[in-house]
Amino acid sequence: MFSGFRSVGHVGESRKRWAVILMARRTKILITLIASLVGIFSLWLYTTLVQEVLIDGLSYCASSWSELLLGTLGIFVAGLVGGFMASLIVVRSNFLPHILMSTFVVGKLFFVVLCDAMSGPLWYETGLGIALMMGLWSGCLAAHKFPLAPVG
Repeated sequence: MFSGFRSVGHVGESRKRWAVILMARRTKILITLIASLVGIFSLWLYTTLVQEVLIDGLSYCASSWSELLLGTLGIFVAGLVGGFMASLIVVRSNFLPHILMSTFVVGKLFFVVLCDAMSGPLWYETGLGIALMMGLWSGCLAAHKFPLAPVG
């Protein structure tokens, strides 16, 4: 008989529920954005550390084979750390940060090729990009296989 009065309370509950859903979506977007930025920053930082500090200017033409091998392995590890860090931030099965970071790596490769800023042949620069992306996705896989935070 008084079902109209109940619907008023029900509308308030519905608004609260939608507010919680919108807040959850905004939070997920914010966390994804933060994970992407942290991952890209760590990729930039660790690849610079490997190429400029540990190897002192990694270049296909000027570096020895051992330096090239160590540099490529270091780039892979830099991707591994970046992918792992991004996965720890998003916690759930959210691959958008890794897709954005992979797009960043491909964009950087295109930028290097178009601006003619390569330190060696195209296949070498492409190989470094592939090693970086393999490390990135291996870090993602490692974070999902061996989680440091409880996933509920």
